[in-house]
Amino acid sequence: MDVKFEKIRRQVNSKLENQKLYARTLIAIEETIREQNGTLSPVAYFGAIMTTLQATASDSEVTGALLYLLNEVFPVLPQSVIRAKFNDIMPILEGVYELNKDQQPIVRSIIGCMQELLANQDASIWSMPLAKKAYQMLLILSANASPKARKAAQDAVRSILSRSPPPCTIHPAANGTAEFILRVLNETTKNDQHATQQILSLLQSIIPYWPPNQFSTLCQSLLQLPKFNNIFLTKAAFDVFETLFDAQETDIDEPKFAALLRSICDMKPAAVDDRLLPTWLMIISKAYPAYAKVNPGQCGADIATVFSVIFNDFQQESRSYKSIANCLIALIDYCITDDMINQASQNIENGVTQTVSVVETGLGVHFQPAWVQVMSVQQALFKKLHFASSPLMNGCVALLGELRLSPAESYKEQLDKTLGAAIATMGPENFLSILPLNLEGSGSGDIGRAFLLPLLKTYTTNTNLSYFVNVLMPLGDRLAEKGQQAKDREMELQAKVYETLVNQIWSLAPGFCDLPKDLTTAFNNTVAERFSSLLYSQPELRPTVAQSLQFLVEKNQALARSAASDEDLQKAYGVSKTQAQENLKYMSQFSVNYLAVFFNVYSQIAAAYRGFLAEVIKSYLSVATPQDVNGTFKKVLGLLTQALENKTGGSASNNDPTMPPPMSHTMLDLAVVMIPYLDTESIELLYNGTVTTLLGKEDEPALQKKGYKVLKHLIDSTSGRQVALNHIDELQAKVLEATASCTVSARKDRIKALFAIVQILPSSDLHFIPAVLSETVISSKDSNEKTRNVAFALLVEMGEKMKQGGVVKNSKLEGLDEAVPDAPASISEYFTMVTAGLAGTTAHMIAATITGLSRIFFEFKDDISADLALELLQTINVFVGANNREIVRSALGYLKVCIVVLDDSLLSPQLVQVVDSLLKCSHQTKNHFKPKIRHIFERLIRRFGYERVAEAVPQEDKKLINNIQKRRMRAKRKKSAANQHDEASDEEEDIAARQSAKKVGAGYHDAYEEVLYGSESELEGSDDDEEMVPHGKSGLGKNASGNTKKNGGRDTFIREGADDTPLDFLDRSALARITSTKPQQKKQQQQQSLAQSAQYNDEGRMVFNESGDSDSGGEEDEAGEEVDKTDYYMLAQKSAHGFVRTEQNKIRFKKGGKDDDEEDDAMDVDGENKRKKKQRVKKQQYELIGKEYRSKRAGGDVKSKDKADPYAYMPLGKVIKKKGRSKGPKVTFTGRVRR
Repeated sequence: MDVKFEKIRRQVNSKLENQKLYARTLIAIEETIREQNGTLSPVAYFGAIMTTLQATASDSEVTGALLYLLNEVFPVLPQSVIRAKFNDIMPILEGVYELNKDQQPIVRSIIGCMQELLANQDASIWSMPLAKKAYQMLLILSANASPKARKAAQDAVRSILSRSPPPCTIHPAANGTAEFILRVLNETTKNDQHATQQILSLLQSIIPYWPPNQFSTLCQSLLQLPKFNNIFLTKAAFDVFETLFDAQETDIDEPKFAALLRSICDMKPAAVDDRLLPTWLMIISKAYPAYAKVNPGQCGADIATVFSVIFNDFQQESRSYKSIANCLIALIDYCITDDMINQASQNIENGVTQTVSVVETGLGVHFQPAWVQVMSVQQALFKKLHFASSPLMNGCVALLGELRLSPAESYKEQLDKTLGAAIATMGPENFLSILPLNLEGSGSGDIGRAFLLPLLKTYTTNTNLSYFVNVLMPLGDRLAEKGQQAKDREMELQAKVYETLVNQIWSLAPGFCDLPKDLTTAFNNTVAERFSSLLYSQPELRPTVAQSLQFLVEKNQALARSAASDEDLQKAYGVSKTQAQENLKYMSQFSVNYLAVFFNVYSQIAAAYRGFLAEVIKSYLSVATPQDVNGTFKKVLGLLTQALENKTGGSASNNDPTMPPPMSHTMLDLAVVMIPYLDTESIELLYNGTVTTLLGKEDEPALQKKGYKVLKHLIDSTSGRQVALNHIDELQAKVLEATASCTVSARKDRIKALFAIVQILPSSDLHFIPAVLSETVISSKDSNEKTRNVAFALLVEMGEKMKQGGVVKNSKLEGLDEAVPDAPASISEYFTMVTAGLAGTTAHMIAATITGLSRIFFEFKDDISADLALELLQTINVFVGANNREIVRSALGYLKVCIVVLDDSLLSPQLVQVVDSLLKCSHQTKNHFKPKIRHIFERLIRRFGYERVAEAVPQEDKKLINNIQKRRMRAKRKKSAANQHDEASDEEEDIAARQSAKKVGAGYHDAYEEVLYGSESELEGSDDDEEMVPHGKSGLGKNASGNTKKNGGRDTFIREGADDTPLDFLDRSALARITSTKPQQKKQQQQQSLAQSAQYNDEGRMVFNESGDSDSGGEEDEAGEEVDKTDYYMLAQKSAHGFVRTEQNKIRFKKGGKDDDEEDDAMDVDGENKRKKKQRVKKQQYELIGKEYRSKRAGGDVKSKDKADPYAYMPLGKVIKKKGRSKGPKVTFTGRVRR
């Protein structure tokens, strides 16, 4: 109410009289309330308005304004007041209505007041005549009033009925509403149908509140309406039926429901009736499923009849094919029961068999225009029948196969989907018995169907594996033999065909292994050996065979973990949880042998191409027994030891990515895969070998890297974590000992291993944190981005560990005396440790320390004291003025984080010092950090306001701050004009930025990255804007609720780089070129570079046009500017061969260019005042090919006798010869002849 009234007050000077009257009336009411020392509350407004309304009832204008305001007050008025004043208010409103029933604004306001009055009454009021009379008035208005008032009355009735007074579940006025509506429907005549159409609109909206005992009567009344042959009335009745059946519950008994459905079916519109048919189909698609809930058996028996009636409409020309198909699919999905399907499978005639027969006829020629929709219905029937599709749908499959031999492009895709549905439901064995592949061509009349192989690959699942083993595998062997014979006879093409067919047959294996129903019987030792031999002998089939073997385990594991009941699983997949567990137990018998095969094949494949085998190995490790897993691991460990002793770790490696890596590398990779499945004893062996042998291999970086990777995975596993804790002192010592020997390539994995160690570090061993802290800080400035991210995560994890408390035993640190006292662990102590790096001897160490401080300060800003935060800010502020750019860059990042997240009470006193250091940095670095400094100033302005920041800037630097403010204001005006939205204030933007700093924005790993890199500058139009936004889209432009400020759906732009290369979205650096504000192009980017704008002749030599003429294909004006050939107006105005009209309406051709006299080539349009043209001789640099066809009196070409027609023919011979060999004219690329 307050917001609405505020808008009304602002309209006191409106040009519209009604708005002005509302505003003045409101102001007068408020002055009256204030004169009586009242507060502007809803009750005060209500009392003042009602008092004034009684006094001015005869003045319609003032009455309308008062009722308008009263309508705004009622929704916020206390319910107790509304109930207490009901008997006083209602007579006043009725009296005003009688006096102003022709004034529609007043009527609408009265309707709104009555809505709230009646909706807030208790059940006892509805028995009073006053309430009934008022509600009756709303019902009458909802049928006969003007459109706006009628809509308001209908909304009021719906709102009242939806708010039943407790304890009533059905509104006391519902029966009265039903009686009124039924009376209007029954009084409908052929000549008086207006009220009926309007009341049907009301009825559709209040169906959820209709009295249950009146449903039957309502349906009977609605069935009478189509008899009037009024298409609009019939459609409105159908819409009510649709809403009625869409309701959750309808209290209609079964016999009446069946009779109602029969009556609705009798009202079926013609197939060509595009208005009524879709609505009628929607009724059927909702009515029959509702009837199926009441009597499934009878609904299933009746479904065939209505299905056939609707399906036959596919034969007619109609635009409702899609609606017909959707209706039939709904009938199939909800009305065909499992009992009916079982009966049909036993050759018992019922509705299912009849429906199948009807669908099968849909592939006849009479249905051809609707074949796409017919096939969608067939797909739904296949999915519903599922395993029972064979033999019920065999005839349909045969017809589909015939169509697929010569399909039209219009339905080929849908045809393939339908065949795929048949394969998925009835299974490949039944499907291929109807449509055999015939790949061997044994019979002359057999039709080859190799096109089915891709479909079989896509849709085969949950079927019998025995068919693949007994039929398709022998078929593949025979085809392979024929291919070899063809190759021996040097029939390369035929051999290639056979090879392709064999590969396609084996590509079916994953589908047959996807939860097969006969795994224990079909997958025997022979099949297992065949799969193993393929892994060795057929490299191109390895991914397919590996995926098949993986499916045999993983699909059964997924089913065994399912929360569904055995009954549902058996029905859906033909496999229960018990059977799935038996399948897994059966597959565990093959695990040992298969693991040996996998390991051998794994060692033969290059590292970049064997990832799929690692997944298969994990699957079989999960089903193998612990004894088998650990026995296999000991063999792997023995091979690893042997490989390390033979020095094959690094010396035997080569740089060829297609060659397998050394054995030691392969065994370590296998060890990493096996770690989660090992017992404590095996983990102990792997741990000892790793920390004693691999971590110090400085001369073999690859082995060292894999050693750290093994250590990280060991600690991440449950058993490995316990082993690491048992050897925590030794582990720390070994890791610290290997610090100096860590190679660059192993640094990332070492940091990951340190992260894992810190996670399990006991509170008594926190001295490990300062021991590796300097290494972690240095790694945060590593050139590898992944290493930097892991280092930042490790810094945060160290802080979390220190925050949990404990003891830092300084005496155990290298270089410190044993007498050094221990320090209690805390977050303040952690910051003290990190700040020690600021005393580093190299600029790189100092810069890395500042960067690390910014990261942990952002993470733990709420956990440190204000004094520490202030001390850090003052310290880093000194480094902003340093002479080293690396240090300055990190210090500016820290300042930016502080400006975003630090509290005003800490940052405000330091504003002058921050500004001074920023200006000092700007002067010292010679604008190297100009964009960053400018952006920080912008953030300061948004945080503290322009005046506050300007006061801290010395007079000699005012130009900079003034320029930033001007550019900010210009950018805001542009955004405001573009978005047509009110811009948020600086304070609101800064609050939103600080709130969003707690969240992770899109495109960033964490909120810290978003603050440091993602805060976009508002400044536009500078040459260095791209540098000012180094990391793309900002998350700081979002408010606290997460929505983009100003406009919720802001566009996203891609900033083009200087080299104009396409953006690779898979590259992490792509985030730097994605922004939420439209980027400004640099001036140097808008101008073509010299190399890009240069022109070249046919010999590749650069051509310089000193005269300014262009060799482009467009026309040129007198100034040498190119004119678009498609812009005919500009072509006529500016082209050297165009024309203009003079003030005397004469046409002047510009053949001579800008140096011609203004009176040249002028002629009178009317043929008068003709005068002789001035002849001027001017040397032209170019002349056009075909000038002999130029008309002398018009702008076009003319045909000449004994000459070719004037088309743009270009000679095919070489017209440009080497320099100096031709004295004739030279033809340029654009068809001009150079003299």
